[in-house]
Amino acid sequence: AGEVEASISALRANGTTIVDGLYAATYAMLRHGGECRDAVVAWMSRYCDANKGRGKMQIRELECGSHGGAANLSSVALRLAQPFLNPGSGKFTKIDPNYVRSRKCRLDLSDETRVAAQHDVVESAGTMPESEEPADGYGFICECFHIAARAMHLGYVKCVNEQVSVYQEIGRRQEHMRPGWEEETRAHMASSVPGGAPNEFQRTQMERQIEQIRKEMEDCKTSFAMFQTVLDDPKAVIETMQFYRLTATWLIWVATQGKDASGGNALGREIIAMGESGAAVKSPLATPPPPSFALLPEYLFEDMVDFLLYAYRFVQGNPATRHALDGERLDEFMSLFVLLLGSPEYVKNPYLRAKFVEILMTWLPGDPDDPDGMNRGGRGWNPRMADLFEGHPLALNGLIPALLRLYVDIEFGGGANQFYDKFNIRNQIGHLCHYLWRVDSYKRSWQTLAEADVPFYIRFVNMLVNDAIFLLDESLKALPEVRQFEQDTENQLEWAQRPARERRERETANRQNERNLRNELTLARGHVRMMGYTSREIAAPFLLPEMVERIAAMLNYFLLYLAGPERRKLKVKDPEKLGWNPKELLSMITEIYLNLFNADKDGVFVAAIAADGRSYKDEVFVETSNVLRQLGLKSNHDISRFDELAERVRLVAAQAEEEEADLGEIPDEFLDPVMYTLMTDPIKLPSGGTMDRSNILRHLLTDETDPFTRQPLKAEDLVPDAELKAKIDAWIAERKSAAGKA
Repeated sequence: AGEVEASISALRANGTTIVDGLYAATYAMLRHGGECRDAVVAWMSRYCDANKGRGKMQIRELECGSHGGAANLSSVALRLAQPFLNPGSGKFTKIDPNYVRSRKCRLDLSDETRVAAQHDVVESAGTMPESEEPADGYGFICECFHIAARAMHLGYVKCVNEQVSVYQEIGRRQEHMRPGWEEETRAHMASSVPGGAPNEFQRTQMERQIEQIRKEMEDCKTSFAMFQTVLDDPKAVIETMQFYRLTATWLIWVATQGKDASGGNALGREIIAMGESGAAVKSPLATPPPPSFALLPEYLFEDMVDFLLYAYRFVQGNPATRHALDGERLDEFMSLFVLLLGSPEYVKNPYLRAKFVEILMTWLPGDPDDPDGMNRGGRGWNPRMADLFEGHPLALNGLIPALLRLYVDIEFGGGANQFYDKFNIRNQIGHLCHYLWRVDSYKRSWQTLAEADVPFYIRFVNMLVNDAIFLLDESLKALPEVRQFEQDTENQLEWAQRPARERRERETANRQNERNLRNELTLARGHVRMMGYTSREIAAPFLLPEMVERIAAMLNYFLLYLAGPERRKLKVKDPEKLGWNPKELLSMITEIYLNLFNADKDGVFVAAIAADGRSYKDEVFVETSNVLRQLGLKSNHDISRFDELAERVRLVAAQAEEEEADLGEIPDEFLDPVMYTLMTDPIKLPSGGTMDRSNILRHLLTDETDPFTRQPLKAEDLVPDAELKAKIDAWIAERKSAAGKA
């Protein structure tokens, strides 16, 4: 190890000598000024234009410069930018954001995605009118910054992304090259040969392929070591960190149209005042965004987040460079992320905003009760990061609203895998929220949002519930499949007698099934946990007419799985390997029951449980109480409350059954046309149809269209049908009177 570190240090020293020489030569030419300076700036711009293919996912090596050349250019550009990288100097205000759409811009950015402007806007407004061009042109600081940002995009940051790709490829190959992989590979190749008996030539070919796989793995490790040697150099990392800290400060200044040149401090005071007024905290940014911001290249933001993710995962994860970033300020980054996380008008790409969440995840301070990180993979308590989250004014008041708005926005991400991507992104948001909920200021911010912006918060709760239902349902349906495979393979002699292809296919399918199950259970646990702690303090949204029946049906359905007669089918040999903890999940589900029961002053939750004809079973509630008591999953007080809930539901269910018998057959005009249940609060739709209020509001939470005509429809378009309600009330009174129960 010592020899390796010495070699790395020597290589980095040589690299530094080369960059020092390149910088000295470039700086000397720039100091001449005039045509000489102009020619140097023009050459650096042309280098970027000639190598813009490096910005694509796949680099065509014969058409672009090497990694080394591009990395050297970005290193020299960073050195040239050093005099104005301190945000406190205020020199960044000389960087004109309109340079990127100026006719005088030396860089070809015609193919670049803009952060907030659609393509048609770029076509029409992407070039600045000549009348708006500055009379004295753009200064060196402005051009130096934009060229440095472009050089970083094509050089250092591109290399960072290449290293991450190599790391992921090594992980995939290691998974394939698990113990015994050579024999599996030989058996697989042999099975493709007629008769399953390869000849000498075919065996030689097999061994060559196996050796090729080993060589490719070694090549990947060599590439990773090469990138790590250059990119993890603490000096390069710190210089890059300073550049992107300046970039974050500048972007805040541009977004606020010059209102905040302090990296977010001025906005922090504005947000605090907003929070203290009791109003919902809204973004202080004007909408629509100014063209100077909207037309900035997206790579300015993408490169910043890619570098930060790399720095806090790879650089800090390397024992040799673990402390390289210990003294670096993160406040400006935090300000920028809080501002943009919940602002789709300013960053149209939700997956870019989701990367902000990834960075915040890497900054979580850990658990103060686990200072050495024994329970978190060695990641211990970090008081510096705790200060960042708990002492940042803009974050304290604006981070929770921003996170929850992204949680909702990501439903419509637009990516090829958006359905599955949203679960992983929401899981990361859930991890952040779980930490933030334990900080009083963040909890108050959350409660303020729930009270001040009820329509938005109901949409959030609805998506939280939808995800929990899908993920838990998929998990609980997959567990019996894993159990069946375990039973089929228990007798190894019988299993060995099955055809080799069948065994191989089922083993492959089971590995994939276990992987999916592990992931889904992890995601489901995070969603159910969030429902648990939020319903304890903010129960009202869960009890609204459009939500309460869905919540009750969800809880009943999963309680039936966990405590009902079929629960033995969920038993597997190694539940820990799958992340399957039925005791924990049962405790979490019953906690939600208790939280909502404690807040249920009007009995709507109890009534909704009783009305669930699909999953509600009184005997399951009785068995749940027994299990909670036997396993010590809840306190005696909680179990007594659960028993009380069960008794209340039992009585309401009996009353409802009796009332249903009294009412008899319901006239068709009183039935909700979608759910075929008796309407209690009929609502007229603009299309002329009628639905029960709770049903149409529940529909609008996920689909703002008329269910009959598919035309756009919002809650404010609904009108109470007073005449029909009077008829229904009169009919109910008449039926009860006829049954002698007026």
